[in-house]
Amino acid sequence: MKDAFLSLILIAIASLGIAQEIPQEIIDQIETYIEDGENEEADILNLYERLLSFYNAPLNINTLTYDEIKELGMLSDIQIMDILNHRDIFGDFLSIEEIQSIPSIQADLAKILQYFLLVKDSNKMQVSIPQMLKQSNNELYLKASQIVQDKKGYIPNEDGETKYLGDKNRVFLRWRNSFSTNQRMGIILEKDAGEEIFKSAKNAGFDYLTFHYYLKDYSNLIKEVAVGDYTLSFGQGLISHNSFGSGKSAYVSNVRKGGRVVRPYNSVQENSFYRGAAATLSVHNDIDLSIYGSHVNRDGNALTVIDTIDPENPVVESFSSFQLSGNHRTASEKEDQGTIAVSSYGASLQYSKPNFGIAINTLANNFNGSLDRSDNLYNRYRYRGDHLHNASIDYNYRYRNFNFFGESAISSTDNGTAHIIGALVGLSRKFSTTLMYRNYSRSYNSINPNGFGEGTTVNNEVGFYMGMEYRIDRKWTVRAYADYWKHPWLRFNISRPSSGREYLIRIDYYIKRKLLIYAQYIHENKLADYSTVSRLIKNTGFQKRHRLRLNVDNTISKELKLRSRLEFSRFENPMVQSYGVLLYQDVIYKPQSSPLSLSTRIAYFDTDDFDSRIYAFENSVLYEFSILSYFNQGVRYYINARYKATKALTIELRLAQTKYSRTGMVSDPNSPYLIEAISSGNEQIIGNQKTEIKMQMRYKF
Repeated sequence: MKDAFLSLILIAIASLGIAQEIPQEIIDQIETYIEDGENEEADILNLYERLLSFYNAPLNINTLTYDEIKELGMLSDIQIMDILNHRDIFGDFLSIEEIQSIPSIQADLAKILQYFLLVKDSNKMQVSIPQMLKQSNNELYLKASQIVQDKKGYIPNEDGETKYLGDKNRVFLRWRNSFSTNQRMGIILEKDAGEEIFKSAKNAGFDYLTFHYYLKDYSNLIKEVAVGDYTLSFGQGLISHNSFGSGKSAYVSNVRKGGRVVRPYNSVQENSFYRGAAATLSVHNDIDLSIYGSHVNRDGNALTVIDTIDPENPVVESFSSFQLSGNHRTASEKEDQGTIAVSSYGASLQYSKPNFGIAINTLANNFNGSLDRSDNLYNRYRYRGDHLHNASIDYNYRYRNFNFFGESAISSTDNGTAHIIGALVGLSRKFSTTLMYRNYSRSYNSINPNGFGEGTTVNNEVGFYMGMEYRIDRKWTVRAYADYWKHPWLRFNISRPSSGREYLIRIDYYIKRKLLIYAQYIHENKLADYSTVSRLIKNTGFQKRHRLRLNVDNTISKELKLRSRLEFSRFENPMVQSYGVLLYQDVIYKPQSSPLSLSTRIAYFDTDDFDSRIYAFENSVLYEFSILSYFNQGVRYYINARYKATKALTIELRLAQTKYSRTGMVSDPNSPYLIEAISSGNEQIIGNQKTEIKMQMRYKF
């Protein structure tokens, strides 16, 4: 996944009664991320956990560094620069309300920030670990969901066997414990739909288990300690990074990554964490040293396996790729589960001053077998073997309204290199611009990169990005970016070196606490392979995507909010043109005096094919969201109900259904006629309806 949202604040404050709806800024960036990555569901527990800890123990604005403000995830780099510059010029903030005097901080945002920032003395809180455990807060979550209709994978064949080994229920259990921002613990148990449960003692009978313990700012020496599952974030993500966002979106200046090196892992994404221990030590006033070690079994396609006495612990000699889906529903998916043992270790040395920082980062990864990729030409420069080592230098320098940053990295494969350098410039109170250049060689490789770019692998790409934001007045804002890139070598589904470009322009009209209207247009033009009429021969040509959106958020009252959207899409290559349209209406009703709140949507969509699909964010139960790709033709609705039964107990229910008026058609073994069907393979549903029900209970103690 890519990195850092402008704001996920509501997730934390929704549960605390401060606000009730996810801000449009967050939704926009989530949708952009999904459109690029083509993932239809994502989890935000890590982000929620971080924000909730900041709410319980607000940060001191007079001692915050850039990275600490960036951890909030709700401020653009220009806004962060303005806060730091204000402090440099006028001295410490006398009250948190003073933040409203900063031009780039709008009144609504300033009000929200007051829940997470404060003015206080900088003395460290000295509380022992046993005391923190005794005084900590606990939350317990239980969530269950299922698709009502039977998918092909659950239907027995003539021998009474099914492809999916488990039932169609998805079950999620989570416990979290926290004391301020200083100490956090958590356990997650999850079974995906189609997976077995309680079939073995492994992972407490669930398919997936994650645990973390995290200690932060415990003493002058110990800055942070993580035991169990954790993530690593360096520089601009050329080696590893684990925040969302900081990619291309309408928030054009939110491109620089930041935050602490070590973070606790608290997610249901099953193949994106380190497992072991990590620590950051403050060895000097300006110098921090992070050290980390990990050993974790990841899913992978094993090619050759050495027979052993223990069939549950085979010795893998070689494998073709890592599997990232986390699904273990079928016998073949179970065979891939945990087959690749990855041992990782390294260190990061960081030197930081208020206006300058530099860090040296290293990460070594060793596998229990040799990675043996396919012989396709696009894999020619991808790493092979049983190890991969990386090192990088990242840096940043801030002078008044100028913020320069970058990272340069090398990998152990053919001396591959990757470089990124950028500048954020506030030219006036109303106008800011962002410039960024990236150059990732075709032989640079890393396991968990998350750098800025058109691709996700941080290799074989050279590009230049320009963004601008102009606040015309309190009501009108214009944002735009242009991104140009080329791929010097072949890529998957493109049989020659290629290039592309992408443009965005967005105009916002905003009336405080009442109305937000925006119009947004995105155009992408890049080389890709496409099939000819015979479908036996592929040619290469430019494919173009156009997306035009009109969105209206109308706050009728404190209890009632309406959201309306009309979006058009157009896809074209030298052989085809296809079109799509989406229209939906949301109603969010949350009465102040009632424990019951509701949100609902009805949507109409009509697209010619999958290429002209349109993505849209959907509200779900707390701390979860989903993005649906609308294609074919039909109507979709959902309704979410949340009931606060007691101060400690909250119950949520969700019903969502899509009814297609145009679907795929498949042959019926019992009839000579074609019948309607949704999806394909084991996920295929016979008919034209897909219905999901979901329940979540949260108990605080």
